[in-house]
Amino acid sequence: MKESKILKILSYILIPILILIIVISVFYEIANKEIKEFNESKTENFFESDTFLSIYMNRLANECNNLIHANNSYNSIEDGEYKICYSNKHWFYDNYNLKDYYYIIIYNNLVLTNVELTTDTNSVEEIKNYIENQDSQKANFINGEVFANSELISNKALQYFGNFEDRYYTLVESTETEDSITEYSDIREYHDVNIQNYQIFTSYKEELIENKTNSDIFIEKLINDLSKYEQIFLIAMPISSVLLLIILIYLIISIGHTKGKEGIDLNDFDKIPIEITLSITFLILFLIMLIVDFAYINKIDNYKSNISIILTVYLSSYMLILANIVTIIKRIKAKKIIETSYICKICRWFYKKIKSLLKIIKKEYINLKNSWSITVKFTIFVLTTGIIGIFLILLFGPIGIAIDLGIAIYLLYEFLKKIICYKKIENHLKEMYDGNHEQKLNLKDFGKEFKDIINYINDISRGFENAIQEGIKSERLKTELITNVSHDIKTPLTSIINYVDLLKKEELNNEKEKEYVEILDNKSQRLKKLIEDLVEASKASSGNVKLNIEKININELIKQSTGEFEDKFKNKNLDIITSIPKEILYINADNRYMYRIIENLFSNISKYALDNSRVYIDVKKEFDKVKIDVKNISKEKLNISADELMQRFVRGDKSRNTEGSGLGISISKSLTEIQNGIFDLQIDGDLFKVHLEFDIIN
Repeated sequence: MKESKILKILSYILIPILILIIVISVFYEIANKEIKEFNESKTENFFESDTFLSIYMNRLANECNNLIHANNSYNSIEDGEYKICYSNKHWFYDNYNLKDYYYIIIYNNLVLTNVELTTDTNSVEEIKNYIENQDSQKANFINGEVFANSELISNKALQYFGNFEDRYYTLVESTETEDSITEYSDIREYHDVNIQNYQIFTSYKEELIENKTNSDIFIEKLINDLSKYEQIFLIAMPISSVLLLIILIYLIISIGHTKGKEGIDLNDFDKIPIEITLSITFLILFLIMLIVDFAYINKIDNYKSNISIILTVYLSSYMLILANIVTIIKRIKAKKIIETSYICKICRWFYKKIKSLLKIIKKEYINLKNSWSITVKFTIFVLTTGIIGIFLILLFGPIGIAIDLGIAIYLLYEFLKKIICYKKIENHLKEMYDGNHEQKLNLKDFGKEFKDIINYINDISRGFENAIQEGIKSERLKTELITNVSHDIKTPLTSIINYVDLLKKEELNNEKEKEYVEILDNKSQRLKKLIEDLVEASKASSGNVKLNIEKININELIKQSTGEFEDKFKNKNLDIITSIPKEILYINADNRYMYRIIENLFSNISKYALDNSRVYIDVKKEFDKVKIDVKNISKEKLNISADELMQRFVRGDKSRNTEGSGLGISISKSLTEIQNGIFDLQIDGDLFKVHLEFDIIN
């Protein structure tokens, strides 16, 4: 179901439709409510409401403030002692103008008015007369008293006088200087102003002039058309919300899954850095909105054209946003979001650097703590040197500076010498770490303070060299001993096997004699196998094995080995459960020794696994590794550690009643490691698990 193309396409088509239904439903409810409220406010006596009074008084308060603080920004004329400022700003209440609204505000010798300054109205008295002669409502505020036609303003305006309080300062002017330049001191003189300092004359008509834009007309027309479907919206919105939620959950689960392909299917678009796709999307959306705003919505009066434009923008935006959301979900599910994002890569780089820096700080703190005495000595030396340097400067002046400079150069030289010595020691330790213990440090190349360190390092180097030589010698002697003893035993053993074969060909009538010959044959063959395993284990552990490295098909090797042991597994009623990937996995190894490794593991299973149990053989690819896991239940109690079990001659059955030599695991481990593989053995109760790991090749 999550791989169905038809369901996904249907979901992508339904999403914009459902979103549109929800958005239109919500938009209709909000816009319709606002239109109703405004229409109701127009039918009521708006001009006798507290809303009107609040707006009216606050507007006057703002103009009074502008008169004092912003009078220089207005066009102005002089009328005797008065400076008349003209403001042509309109008073907006939402999208409606107050009709025939005029005012004049007088404060000391400053005047502000919205009455146009003409030859008939270029003085304070003429402006006041012009306002007084208007056939409209009047509201005047003189020395803190209210004179208005409106009972509301007359009775309640005093409540708003607190809004008319203001405070400003002027600089105190000093007398002129000899150069006739007026100077101002830093002394400020503050002035407190309230309604009693103003004379305000206003005039307005109790009528609102509609000032609708194309957008307002469009919205009202749209709401009127949608009102027919009001009941449908109430039902459609919750249903659409539920369907949208279900579709979104389905898409989140199904996005990235393609029929016939395993895992998350990423296309070329999903590999483009996410910042580039998002930037292009935002740029296109911005250009679309810009074009619509400046070229269409405000200039096209056609209702249907506006609907068409909005739907076009909506669908275009939906497709762009959808493409980005889909690719982000696919990248997250495929765990590729960091690989395809510059910002994530930078953040990860910063995280690693900060983590590395914290490790360095922690390490240096530990070093500082462990070498506290050296730190104290160095601190005392620096402080002493600094004090001496300051003393020399105070005592000898410029000559002291020269002496300090000479001392600083000498100390820098000595410091660099110490750094070079530490670098030599570091390089020598690195060579020791890499296995080179022959070179020794020469004490003459270092100062006296490094004497103990050099002696310690040279002694450690000699100890390592001696230990390595002794280890090599011991291993060589053991290998030679095993080889020689095995050879000495093999010669008489071959004779015994041959004579047993001759006895088997003789016609023996006595059943006891036949039984004895059979026992001799079994024991001699077992001894021969033990000697061969012993020699092979010795060669494998010492690395004395010639490898024929070639490209090996691991899938085929496991299948072939499982088939060869099928009869032995059936004899013990073992249920073999294999998990091998369809993809063919290759490694570089010796085919003969790889088979020997698998053979040893399967041989152990046939000998030591619990009858009527399951055996799990898993082959899988992880990054650039091929991993093989073999698990079974032991029929004997494994009261032994994994490390002990990997030693030579150690067997899972303490009674040693089985045919094993105890060398199989040891041989497999050595053969795996000489082929640059990893061999790991784990024991959990009676669960026996072997893990093999090799580098994969193409």
